[in-house]
Amino acid sequence: MRRLATLVVALAVLATTSAASPAAESARRLPTPIIAELYATPAAFVGKSVRIYGLVIDADPSRGEFVLQDVSQHPLRIVGNRKLKAAPGDQLIVIGRLRMAGNQPYLAAQAVLPTQVLGGGGCC
Repeated sequence: MRRLATLVVALAVLATTSAASPAAESARRLPTPIIAELYATPAAFVGKSVRIYGLVIDADPSRGEFVLQDVSQHPLRIVGNRKLKAAPGDQLIVIGRLRMAGNQPYLAAQAVLPTQVLGGGGCC
């Protein structure tokens, strides 16, 4: 499942970013865990920038928050701001830092990139 998730994320990144962009190149070098890994070993990721991919399953635009779910079927709360738009059904790559609220991980989003899976499975 990890290889499938990595393949899906790689395809999504290639479909949405330009090789000439320094920001895109930097984003490609970030760790790309599946959400289940963030829950299983949060200490390995807390405070670090990561790139995750998934499907928005719930959103609260007034708070700048949404819930993302990936191939692992774990929902993860994404906390951004009102400028970072997401709606249920959106397929997104999210770049941010993992934080903890008690024993629950969440991602403090720095960037949200719309994407679409081209093949090889889907996120959910």
